[in-house]
Amino acid sequence: MQNFKIPTIEDCFKLLKQCQTPKHIVRHCEVAADFAVELARKISANGIKVNIDFVHRACLLHDIMRLRGHCHEEEAYELLKEDYPELALAVRKHAYRSLLDEKLKPQTIEEKIVYYADKRVMHDKIVPLMERLEEGHRRNTPAHCKKTADTAHIDSLIVELEQELFAAAKIPEE
Repeated sequence: MQNFKIPTIEDCFKLLKQCQTPKHIVRHCEVAADFAVELARKISANGIKVNIDFVHRACLLHDIMRLRGHCHEEEAYELLKEDYPELALAVRKHAYRSLLDEKLKPQTIEEKIVYYADKRVMHDKIVPLMERLEEGHRRNTPAHCKKTADTAHIDSLIVELEQELFAAAKIPEE
């Protein structure tokens, strides 16, 4: 477990306010952060070192630029990279398609938890993984488009990530 420069909780909420992040997005980030911390604590209790504060702050800020454009992860990365480079990278790596890119694929336990927590929170509720993925596909895929082979592959990689994290946390599969 490395010690990274991370913002305080108060700094996170100041940044969210400065970026005019809508309240419903902030709520999503809070729920993802709470879920991620719970998962990180379970993993940590099994002897795997996890920077829980890092996971919490990265989740609080993961969607800070959500409604600013299509590549909100990149925009958030640009915003955060100077002051919090490792946290900015974790935020950048939460993009759905990141698992297909070796450079953007979550590598550390903290990055994996941040990525996964976002995929479990639908709006402001923790839901089963497949329910959340299907909702995301409906919301982000135009009606005339079908799910692609990439989509099915990414979903399978997210399921594998869930299995990896649950094994680390000693949580029975859902």
